[in-house]
Amino acid sequence: MVKPKETMTEEPEESEESVSECPDRPSENPTLARCIRAWNRAYHKKLDEEETDFEAVEAGNRAYLRAMPPLAGDQNIRDFIACIAFASLTKLILQPTADHFLAAAKVALGTLRHQAKPADFVTRGPGRPRKTTATEENK
Repeated sequence: MVKPKETMTEEPEESEESVSECPDRPSENPTLARCIRAWNRAYHKKLDEEETDFEAVEAGNRAYLRAMPPLAGDQNIRDFIACIAFASLTKLILQPTADHFLAAAKVALGTLRHQAKPADFVTRGPGRPRKTTATEENK
């Protein structure tokens, strides 16, 4: 993982702001905002402990990834994708790593879409379909 270009903000092109000036910049996505806050808290904590900037960035990156939602449920998966996209755009994670995370999100999203709905179990029931007189006559 590498340090974001200039600061950990939502708009990477704004290089005039520093992390200390805008540590908890709000986001329209509350989950993304939580990840950004986690990065900023960990980063500043390491700097306050007189660690190197590299160690502070690494601590921030780990905190960001830990703050991401689990891949369970439709909304969590969408928020996970938003966090990975932001991390990739700000160079918090490298593109090959982002690709792996996005592939995992794609699999999780696919499993949600293929889950049977509760009504399916009531109408069909488990096991093989019942034999009908039409299928017995064809034998």
